[in-house]
Amino acid sequence: MTDFVWSIDDAGSGGEVPIQATRRFARFLESRDLRATWLVVPKPNGQPLSAEWLAVLREARDNGHDLQLHGLTHEDCFEFGPPVWPATSINPAFESTFAQRRNELISRYTVANLRARIEEGQEIFRRELEIEPVLFRAPCGAISQAMFNALAQVGIRYHSCQYISGTGYEHLTHNSGDLTPVWTDAIPHSPFHWYADVVEAPILGEYTWRGAGTRSAEFVELARKDVTRIVTESQVAVILMHTHGIADDFDHACRVVDGVLEMVAGLGDHRFNTLDKLIASGALDVAATGTGPDSLLI
Repeated sequence: MTDFVWSIDDAGSGGEVPIQATRRFARFLESRDLRATWLVVPKPNGQPLSAEWLAVLREARDNGHDLQLHGLTHEDCFEFGPPVWPATSINPAFESTFAQRRNELISRYTVANLRARIEEGQEIFRRELEIEPVLFRAPCGAISQAMFNALAQVGIRYHSCQYISGTGYEHLTHNSGDLTPVWTDAIPHSPFHWYADVVEAPILGEYTWRGAGTRSAEFVELARKDVTRIVTESQVAVILMHTHGIADDFDHACRVVDGVLEMVAGLGDHRFNTLDKLIASGALDVAATGTGPDSLLI
């Protein structure tokens, strides 16, 4: 049996459009008896969460959705480490920017500095949302060994940002345009133990990035193909969405959810869950039978 998780990044960041998209999409998921894991930026661009965002997030929490940490400020894509694929596929300039700013940025990646940022996010969660976060996702998948050590020190044992497939970004104009499924073998396709013994829950893929709605039927089919394969390989499958992608084409986002729901229902005894529930039940630990590669240079 595979547990599928809808994970949605960048909650808390942006103005009226993402706020309303978040509320509306939460209600759509609830109409399908689904709940999501929303990755919340606790101090977006260095500013406190707005009253409007807090109202939406508390409403989602009270309706059974899961809220977890997504960095601290997400002011850039270098907060917890250097950007990696597929972020560099979305924005190739990340690599040259990091190279130009390397000395400045490397100084960020100490255990003490990253621990302080994580602890600040934890305190905001406790104070504003009355939640003790148990999982972290670094913005843009930009990570470092120091980040994992900092997570372990503050008691967060779960992380999720490594992609199995970046095919969902091939529609971007500077990429191939080819939506034929391609999965990486650089990491295990199921949860695994990684640096500092933090459990990584890899991301299957993303199907709602800005502009995906112009090829909606192809993206729904891509999601269905990925889902068909992942049930043979993993007990946990995290699917990524972004609030801006949902807002970009709300109807497309709903079609993706319904397409995955239909496919999962036809594949056997599988279900949808949230990451906090999988952690609390021990299911994520049970699924984490492998070890990740020693691939981080920083």
